[in-house]
Amino acid sequence: MISIQELQDRISAFIKAETAQTPGKAAPADFWRALSRAVMEQLTDRWEKTSQQYKSGRQAHYFSAEFLEGRSLLNNLINLGLYDVASTAVRAFGHELAELEEQESDPGLGNGGLGRLAACFLDSSATGNLPVTGYGILYRYGLFRQEIENGFQKEYPDAWMEQPYPFVVRRSQEAVRVHYQDLDVIAVPYDMPITGYKTENINTLRLWKAEPAQEFDFNLFNSQRFDDAVIQRNRVNDICRVLYPNDSSYDGKVLRVRQQYFFVSASLQTIVADYIRQHGADFSKFADYHAIQLNDTHPVIAIPELMRILVDQQQMDWTEAWQVTQAVFSYTNHTIMSEALEKWDAGIFQFLFPRLLQIIERIDSQFRQEIRRCRNEDQVNTLSPLGDGKIRMAWLAVYGSHAVNGVAAMHTDILKKETLSGFYALWPEKFSNKTNGVTPRRWLKVCNPGLAGLLTELSGNDDWVRDLDALEALKPSGGDRQVLEQLLAIKQANKQNLARYIEQTEHIVIDPQSLFDVQIKRLHEYKRQ
Repeated sequence: MISIQELQDRISAFIKAETAQTPGKAAPADFWRALSRAVMEQLTDRWEKTSQQYKSGRQAHYFSAEFLEGRSLLNNLINLGLYDVASTAVRAFGHELAELEEQESDPGLGNGGLGRLAACFLDSSATGNLPVTGYGILYRYGLFRQEIENGFQKEYPDAWMEQPYPFVVRRSQEAVRVHYQDLDVIAVPYDMPITGYKTENINTLRLWKAEPAQEFDFNLFNSQRFDDAVIQRNRVNDICRVLYPNDSSYDGKVLRVRQQYFFVSASLQTIVADYIRQHGADFSKFADYHAIQLNDTHPVIAIPELMRILVDQQQMDWTEAWQVTQAVFSYTNHTIMSEALEKWDAGIFQFLFPRLLQIIERIDSQFRQEIRRCRNEDQVNTLSPLGDGKIRMAWLAVYGSHAVNGVAAMHTDILKKETLSGFYALWPEKFSNKTNGVTPRRWLKVCNPGLAGLLTELSGNDDWVRDLDALEALKPSGGDRQVLEQLLAIKQANKQNLARYIEQTEHIVIDPQSLFDVQIKRLHEYKRQ
């Protein structure tokens, strides 16, 4: 582990290199960035070693439109066992670690439960030494930045990437080309390390950024047609500009589908290329080495895209390719509301990628033939992936996957009995429950250090951070007056901290002795009905 003096030297060196000034003149944001760089330096060797180890064995890949990761510095310091070292090191420069933590913007990569589930899944996988890689989009702006002005919500751009973010690393040499019928796009990967708690392995979240295949039309620019010269570049940049662009219009729907295909195609191309490098071109064993989890319907376009790669590029027989595809994919459903299950006009697919539409039509025809033997025509039409000119992404996901799960026992039961009951009757063996949870690393160890310290003290160790079942042994402490007084003191200190923060930021004085009822949510338009 790096010493306090070594960390101070690294911080000083990074400040001088990046700001051209001595630490005594640097701002808190400069110290946050320098400390973050020093943390990245500490994990690089292990990160690279982990990536190399994963390549030859069986891996899982998690496809999600959102990853609500939260701030990285504090989480990484705790996971790497560097918190106390870093706290002492920055104090020597006249700063408190808590002050520097506030310099970090939350990455605008996710919004709600879907994104937080994805982030917790990656955290738990890293802590459990499981070879799991996440794939998503490097959004330029998050959902939006919320301000409350005169009692009303005001929405502003969530410009979280105004300054380079130290915890994402550009991998230009691994860029791939994504083809649409109307344009080609270069997908450039940016990798974020996912540290586990006190583990040697470090997993990866790969975020794709869209860049134009041609920067701009020089001849148009030279002719002073400036807007026309960069119109293609702007169309490409739109793909990664905003998390969840408004899809109430046709153009908005096209952009949503374009986004989904962008990160799915880039990710699959990378996975397939890695497979060929490690195992050759025999794709009959592809599912033995790669499993892909589809987090909700956003990445379900991966099913026809993998079929396109296997059939068109790798020259596999259709039937064999479909068996491989079903063995590779699993699907996590997040909603029981039919209006929230994505359905896209087939015309959008015809416009963006007609070959994928052909593949979906063949999948639909195959499905119909398969279940006509046991269902009447009305049931066939109801369950088919393609119907009434629309592609039903959830239906395609269930048919194209070997496993389907909800995220709570009640949720999964409703899927079986109502939302996906027709599919459950056909293939009950596909359905299982995976109860959604949150990681105790971030949601207890990081965000409530007082309580975390008490639990460690009572347990005699911090095994509970990796295994919450270890807290069962503390049940008798619930009747210990001294322990309860310690707990109340921690709660009171947390309330005083919150009251102080509210007074500093909102200029509102709150009595810490009062009862606190705290609810936090950004009121996005799709939640306002």
